[in-house]
Amino acid sequence: MILMPTSCWNFWRKLWMNGLIDRGIQVVSYACDGTEVEHSVQQLFIEKAEKMEHIIKNPRSGCPDTQIMIVKYRGQAMCMIQDSKHALKTFRNNLFSGARLLTFGNFTAMYNHIREMAMEDDTPLYKRDVDKLDRQDDNAASRLFSSHVLQFLADHHPDYVGEIVYLFVFGELIDAYQNRSISYMEHIELVLCAQYFLDAWAIFLDHAGYKRSQYFLSREAVDIARIIIEGYIALVLIHRDHVPTNFPLFHWLHSTEACEHAFGEARQIVKDFTLLDFIYMIPKLCIKIHEAILRAQGSDPKVRAAGYNHTYVDNTGINIPILSVYPSDQDIQDMAEQAAQEADSLIALLGLTPSQLRRIQEQRSTTTLPSITSWFQAPGEAESASVIDLSDDKFDNKSLSEAQQLQNILDHEEDKSLSRNQKQEEQLLNLTCAAMAIVADEAMKV
Repeated sequence: MILMPTSCWNFWRKLWMNGLIDRGIQVVSYACDGTEVEHSVQQLFIEKAEKMEHIIKNPRSGCPDTQIMIVKYRGQAMCMIQDSKHALKTFRNNLFSGARLLTFGNFTAMYNHIREMAMEDDTPLYKRDVDKLDRQDDNAASRLFSSHVLQFLADHHPDYVGEIVYLFVFGELIDAYQNRSISYMEHIELVLCAQYFLDAWAIFLDHAGYKRSQYFLSREAVDIARIIIEGYIALVLIHRDHVPTNFPLFHWLHSTEACEHAFGEARQIVKDFTLLDFIYMIPKLCIKIHEAILRAQGSDPKVRAAGYNHTYVDNTGINIPILSVYPSDQDIQDMAEQAAQEADSLIALLGLTPSQLRRIQEQRSTTTLPSITSWFQAPGEAESASVIDLSDDKFDNKSLSEAQQLQNILDHEEDKSLSRNQKQEEQLLNLTCAAMAIVADEAMKV
């Protein structure tokens, strides 16, 4: 991780953040595109500013609550967020990565299934979306997580449950930022459902013995998902509680799209521009960006390998009255219950029982099988001549497998002509069962 030096960070914070506040501009969010450097700068800002925390109780007992962090700088509340389109491409790249096999319950999500679908007739994907793809192509990522792909998979490949659930959860998470027409209640349900699904996924992998580094999202993708989830709810809370007037939250504008658009237009004027070139081209840039805003249309969504697709100026379907009504804390808590129910349905669809996962999470310690010695000799039982000497080489030989050690103990017991009481018989039965289990486990490993 690369950290910006404190002195440099203080300089830039004073230059742009203080400058905006001095001119009466209320800053409510600080967006980045997901790189380690920008996340580090966000973390430095959090450390320097006053912090406020909002807790959303998890409706399922034993499950972690959602903690929303809001920072306050010079009297202004703001939050750290992640560009949603960059996040969508990160989720797509995790699915297409050959280094991971995304596993949940009885199903997996893999690139091969998506590629097969892209080669079929009437598919909503292009071949260029899966072969030699541009990993920064916004249109390709949007097509993959679209409702058309979900419908195609449900109609033609209903057994691809892993891919269907994966595309649904993370597509809906990004839609919480990009949708212009649904209420904040529905948006919050989408982001909390993704949060609860990720929590359950991690619990399953940990207790099933799968390594997160091979079967889960990348560390960067998990961090981005957390910032996306917590950042959206923080935006709603800030606009509800810390913005003086009842101003609608245009959440799709809280991104890095405007910056990327400005730099893209600048490169059309001067391909490799310097800072001086950029200053001189500001009048032209203002005209070009003003023109894009007046058109209020994004790029063509059907274009292939086109790189960035800027849609932040697209006002299609915007519902300002709905976006001016903010939910109360109780409304948010009610939506958390609905989000938990939705997550439980997805978990059950993947072949798991949600209540069992929650019980696993509530366990404070992991139960392990006792040692071979404790199986044979009851705790506190006095040693006597009739007790096997487990230090004997044939019972405690490091070169012998556990199965062979158990078999030697059983053979020794069978050779003894002394009668055994009921407790000893029960111990012998337990040993036999343990030996069978170990032999079966070694056979499966072979």
